[in-house]
Amino acid sequence: MKSVVASSACLLFVALVAAGCAGMRAVEVGATQEAVRAALGAPTVQAKTSAGERWAYSSAPEGKQVWLLDFDRSRRLVSRVQGLTISRVTQVTQGQTQAEVEALIGPSYWTLRYPFRQDELVHVYRFNDAALPMCFYVGYNTSGTVSSTGMQEELRSAMMARPC
Repeated sequence: MKSVVASSACLLFVALVAAGCAGMRAVEVGATQEAVRAALGAPTVQAKTSAGERWAYSSAPEGKQVWLLDFDRSRRLVSRVQGLTISRVTQVTQGQTQAEVEALIGPSYWTLRYPFRQDELVHVYRFNDAALPMCFYVGYNTSGTVSSTGMQEELRSAMMARPC
């Protein structure tokens, strides 16, 4: 019975992920904000930009995608990009602000403080580098700028409360 329940849960998860990807493909450049909201629901994060507005759709915690959608002042979609890719996370550098990092890769999965670095707040991201699950860490100092970054393969176990 356990294996049937586990298999059903696994199939449901795969279907939900596939539906999310299909929904993103259905949103085309030029769509209105109303059409995007109707297709994808409310964004995880909304922010005004100098050119209009940016919406982020995050599939965290279990998903490893953050779609960044930019709208112009006429409320039309002008670009959509996957933020959590190896090429984008490697562009995060020391001295950037949290706003600059989130404009590049989107909002984080969660935050933590290491006991030996109490003055640094670390934002944690999960993404796939090809088929390899990865964790990306961005440390912010008390001034709110990036003071460190790190990356490692994601390790999961039953004992861990969270991956990464």
